[in-house]
Amino acid sequence: MAAPDTAPDDTAPETAEVPGGRIARIGALLLGVVAAVLLLSWGTLRLLDRWDVRPASSPLARQTLEAPEPRLQTDEAADLARLRAAEDAELHRLAWVDRKAGLARIPIEDAMDLLARDGWP
Repeated sequence: MAAPDTAPDDTAPETAEVPGGRIARIGALLLGVVAAVLLLSWGTLRLLDRWDVRPASSPLARQTLEAPEPRLQTDEAADLARLRAAEDAELHRLAWVDRKAGLARIPIEDAMDLLARDGWP
């Protein structure tokens, strides 16, 4: 009598099935763990919200510090306009430079008229 052929048949379908109940239990367990972690995190955050656990701020944190000179220019056009306005104000006003010595500043238009009329001293 010849021995039956026990070699696996590559064309036969697999008969091993994955148990659906076991997969459902593992999925439910994973969902339960995720839900428990979310609830625990939510509860911890609510508890910490009730307590004021933030440290008191330092007086230095509330103080605004300005950088020392020279500072970087952030708006060159505005800086130049302010400089020109300050220069124009100096050129067009009458003021004492040294009252005791009798030195006065006169507007530039008046100075040009005096030079044109009297010449250079």
